[in-house]
Amino acid sequence: MEIIKNKPTGSYYSDYENWSKQVSGTHIQTYSPKNVAELLNIVNWAWQNNYQVRVSGQQHNWSPLTIANGNNNSQIIFIDMSKYLKNVTITKTGDSGTFTAQTGILMEALFTALEKKTLGYYAHPAPGDLTLGGVLAINGHGTCVPAKNEKLTEKGTWGTISNNIISLSAIVWDSAAECYTTKTFQRNDPEIAPFLACVGRTIIYEVTMQVPRNKRLRCQSFVDIPATELFAPKAQTGLRTFSHYLDQCGKAEAIWFPFTDNPWMKIWTESPSYPTVSKPVHSPYNYPFSDRVPVEISDLIKLINNGYPEKTPAMGNLQMSLVKTGLGATIAGDLWGWSKDVLLYVKPDTLRVTANGYAIITKRDNIQPVLHDFVTKYEEMVEKYQKLNSWPMNGPIEVRVTGLDKPEDSIVSGAVAPALSAVRPVDEHPEWDVAIWLDILSMPDTPDANKFYNEMEQWIFAHFSGDYALTRVEWSKGWGYTDDAAWENTNVLNNIVPGSYKDWDKSMAILNKYDPHQTFTSPFMRKLLKQK
Repeated sequence: MEIIKNKPTGSYYSDYENWSKQVSGTHIQTYSPKNVAELLNIVNWAWQNNYQVRVSGQQHNWSPLTIANGNNNSQIIFIDMSKYLKNVTITKTGDSGTFTAQTGILMEALFTALEKKTLGYYAHPAPGDLTLGGVLAINGHGTCVPAKNEKLTEKGTWGTISNNIISLSAIVWDSAAECYTTKTFQRNDPEIAPFLACVGRTIIYEVTMQVPRNKRLRCQSFVDIPATELFAPKAQTGLRTFSHYLDQCGKAEAIWFPFTDNPWMKIWTESPSYPTVSKPVHSPYNYPFSDRVPVEISDLIKLINNGYPEKTPAMGNLQMSLVKTGLGATIAGDLWGWSKDVLLYVKPDTLRVTANGYAIITKRDNIQPVLHDFVTKYEEMVEKYQKLNSWPMNGPIEVRVTGLDKPEDSIVSGAVAPALSAVRPVDEHPEWDVAIWLDILSMPDTPDANKFYNEMEQWIFAHFSGDYALTRVEWSKGWGYTDDAAWENTNVLNNIVPGSYKDWDKSMAILNKYDPHQTFTSPFMRKLLKQK
């Protein structure tokens, strides 16, 4: 390839700040390409001039996959795909369909376009201001397993958004032409596997995906179920356990604020006809009480951050009180609408917190024991720290459950599993069919938080292991803890994470083959995504 003598025009400078405001960078050279030719020109110039290229996305992430915090970013080029590279073409076949989309499109815009064709997903992340590319990079998920006797809808999946990919076009190194170019991978090409959830190790320019018919869902909130009942050691007739609701409707989420008795439990039930007791909704974000930080919360946060950590229980109780009051005041406890209108509920001005994140792969019968063991350990640790006048966890526990990214859900014959998906099936345990997603949230920089997270993480890896379960990290969240920081534990980075994936080295080899110059990397990525 000829040397690109002139730097591409149209650059500007932008800043970066992740969701918890703990990873940031300023004055980063940025481009918003209008087409793939411009994108390739930028990438090839960057490679020739020793720049790293990162897609800036919507910055709704915790882990430092994009840039390093406070790093010298003078040799980084940001690509903002969301300004121009957001076209979508939808093809409907019968009740279901497919679409081809550029990955800069925001999820809410994509779901809105699909809804107009009576198409839609039943499980996806709660924020709507994420790019499709960002969601696919970290195998973004919702909460969804089959209810009792429920069959998979045509072109649906019980797994993550990544499992819907039919084909994708990535920016890759062409050794013959000696430049970066586009290459389309089909879902039955073994080399597509690490690209299906690429962790930001490449640029996915365009995807073709399957999508089922849209459904109307009823979303009910419950705030009267004690945690002792919801997270009981096993499912029992008459108990309102988490498993009970999964059997009933397949889609459930628990948000349990610290030092409260009852979680905020939400369930989504397929409801083609309008339930007369429900509130019909025609747009998303129907919990306005959680969209902003009320003065009572901000005042408590200031107290906690200024030497009064013992106010933490008051904050947990206030948060739950606001949920209860808000659900009643906005008549939001029982909603009914198209899928996106009841599944999207997180806005950019929601309280910014940090979070750890793990997917526990196991069999469905283990859901209750896993949840019971986890919350029991959590409460033991909270009590232990409390006795030391330490209050590291001031945000809620969040629980969601999905199926796995099984390739047989794909309409493509011979489809391969997403190699780096946190819910990739475990070949040695075909009986494992669910992923239990566990998060604990806390305010950024809370004293002893990393120490608590580290202790909990070591227990999770040790407890959910062997023939009982397998623990994988949630790429976008916090993990790899030391007592001082996240993403710094060398044993987790070098052994535990790679060891949780079959063919890790093969996946790394494919990614390196298509980006041998490490153009699409960050400092953290170069530590993590390497062959064992």
